[in-house]
Amino acid sequence: MKSCPQCETGYPDSQTACPTHGHLLNEIRELRPGMVIHKTYRIVRKLGQGGMGTVYLAQHTLMDEPRALKFLSPMLSRDAAFTARFLREERTLRQIRNRNVVDCGDLEAAEDDSLFFSMEFVDGPDLRGLMHNTTGPLPAPLALSIARQIAEGLGAAHLMGMVHRDIKPENILMTLNGNVWIPKIADFGIVATKESSTAYTRTGGTLLTMAYAAPEQWRGTPAAELDGRTDLYALGGLLYEMLTGQTPFQAENYEGWAEQHRNATPKPPSTLRPELAHWRGLDALVLRMLAKDRNGRPANVAELLTLIDTVVYAVPQTRRATEPVTRQTTKQETRQATEKERKQKHKQLSTRKADKETRRTIPKWMQIGIGFIMVSLAIVVLVMVFRSMLTNETSTPSAETTNNTPATQQQPAARQNSPAKIAQQAEALYKQKNYSQARPLFDQACNAGVSSACNSLGQIYQQHLDVKQDLPRATKLYAKGCDTPGAEACVSLGEVYEWGWDTKEDDARALQLFSDACNAGNMHGCYNLGFMYDAGDRVTRDYSHAYSLYVTACNGGYAEACRNLGFLYREGNGVAKDADKGRQFMNKSCALGMTVSCEDVKRPPWTD
Repeated sequence: MKSCPQCETGYPDSQTACPTHGHLLNEIRELRPGMVIHKTYRIVRKLGQGGMGTVYLAQHTLMDEPRALKFLSPMLSRDAAFTARFLREERTLRQIRNRNVVDCGDLEAAEDDSLFFSMEFVDGPDLRGLMHNTTGPLPAPLALSIARQIAEGLGAAHLMGMVHRDIKPENILMTLNGNVWIPKIADFGIVATKESSTAYTRTGGTLLTMAYAAPEQWRGTPAAELDGRTDLYALGGLLYEMLTGQTPFQAENYEGWAEQHRNATPKPPSTLRPELAHWRGLDALVLRMLAKDRNGRPANVAELLTLIDTVVYAVPQTRRATEPVTRQTTKQETRQATEKERKQKHKQLSTRKADKETRRTIPKWMQIGIGFIMVSLAIVVLVMVFRSMLTNETSTPSAETTNNTPATQQQPAARQNSPAKIAQQAEALYKQKNYSQARPLFDQACNAGVSSACNSLGQIYQQHLDVKQDLPRATKLYAKGCDTPGAEACVSLGEVYEWGWDTKEDDARALQLFSDACNAGNMHGCYNLGFMYDAGDRVTRDYSHAYSLYVTACNGGYAEACRNLGFLYREGNGVAKDADKGRQFMNKSCALGMTVSCEDVKRPPWTD
């Protein structure tokens, strides 16, 4: 191609001078900023280059909007078979209207007859760049969100009979919608067309991206026999890499990659990143997508989406002991009381039995003598008591006896109560709103290391329940409970920092506390963390992250999270607008006991 040094307009190589300005044309090997292509696109800058061609950012001069121009390599541009088939594929591709597929324009010829097509300009990194710029692997909720959206884009194309065949990080362009990452699949249709290219047949070129190609591709299955499950295998490789920071297989040459994909079993992601074991169903999902036999993979995108939605964060069992005592406390206390009563009756029966046996071993004449002595002593005692009453001296010893006897009887029982049982007793009193009696028991259990007791005692002082409000003391109690450790106390401490109840607002500290609690399986922490990202109050709004956290909390039975999911679907924030799904989550929130959701679901658009 040649261009005019004054107007930067491009011309074919056969032309020598600019017809407008008369200047001799300069030969160029690469498009420069300012050049005008096809009298429509002004080149802004080069975006990238690969084996299939070069991509430029250009400004559409009439529409005044940015577009990406992809110039196909000269070898592909001169291939008649490629050009004919690409035109057919491109017509189909233009019918796809999905936010997760790059919008493709017309195939055109530049002034030197080189082929290019315009497409939507995605102002962001590709998935490779996003992973590279993230410290460590991507958070599981974000990785699942990206994988789900890519699957939705693939589904739209698969329904029209199109298979990408080269899903890889470089072909996933990322853009921000507000603060939510949206992946967009690029180069759809080009790979399928390229496989029929006589140029590549002649040169023996390979189309496989070795880290992600499916086993059937390595076995040489013809393109016409491949289906959407080939794309799902590659997507499984992407999800594996997002979660662990590495591809499921590693090799150094073509033969090594072929052997790995055809025969090697990938390690479950959780073996490389242990915290992923808390995500129930995640390992199974990824390994199923990477099945050697495509019949073992999800049959289609619809099935894959269902499997993704069933992946939930499972509460670690080791943390359950730190959660506040639930309604089962009453049943536990009832069982304890019954057991205590049974033991007392057994002791009484044993004592009576022992007395009876003793009486059997004593001679009768001795029993009569003992009885006479006992009667005499009783008479003496009665006389002394009668005299004491006459002199008004009976009250003091009687009072002392009354006070001392229960203390003597109760002391051993108090020593036998464990801190956990004391906390349970306090929790029962708390639920009965008997805060004054619950408070000293909570204090005793908290000092003994029961986190939930520290949290409940903090609530008493924060909410001034039958006691003067003392926010500094509440904060110290939350911190003590969080250090024990205890997830619910960490959530309460996070709320202190979030709202600045007793200290300066510290959103970073609140986010960390909520995140730690959520990772420990506390649904309250997951909800609070999701709410911060949902509201975007003093943090960067991220609906996608909020959605994933709400799903985890809702699946864990947290009613408010289900309600907020309903609102996300109603407004289309971070998810596709879907009133039916919104209604389902509202109904679930209602069923979990949140009465306001029962009223919300009766109003439009739920009733439309």
